[in-house]
Amino acid sequence: NKHIEKGKKKSASGIIREPEDASSSRAVAHDGTLYLSAQVADVALATVAEQTQAIVDQIDVLLARFGTSKRKLLTATIYCSDSRHFDEVNTRWDAWVPWHDPPGCNYLVAKLRTQQHKVSIQVTAGL
Repeated sequence: NKHIEKGKKKSASGIIREPEDASSSRAVAHDGTLYLSAQVADVALATVAEQTQAIVDQIDVLLARFGTSKRKLLTATIYCSDSRHFDEVNTRWDAWVPWHDPPGCNYLVAKLRTQQHKVSIQVTAGL
């Protein structure tokens, strides 16, 4: 399979996983669909906009690693630690997401990994 490379594991059932740690995967591909776990900025950056940009950059890398792109996004769930952050997130999200191929989006307020993390984004994409 052209999508298997170092760091990925393929099961007997054809599921391809890119492990994050012992109990979760950053990405899982199965039956023509790529599922990314909720991504957060690697470093707790100062602003919500900076965190959002770092996350969409990470998503681009993961999508490319599996041979797909943001043009094939199916769904996105954007989590913010405070509903007041959505406007700032949307400035970067709207600039990044393909306007002619937008995914179905959900916006949720949630407690994130740390207090410094203000935004997290989870997507699924076609392969």
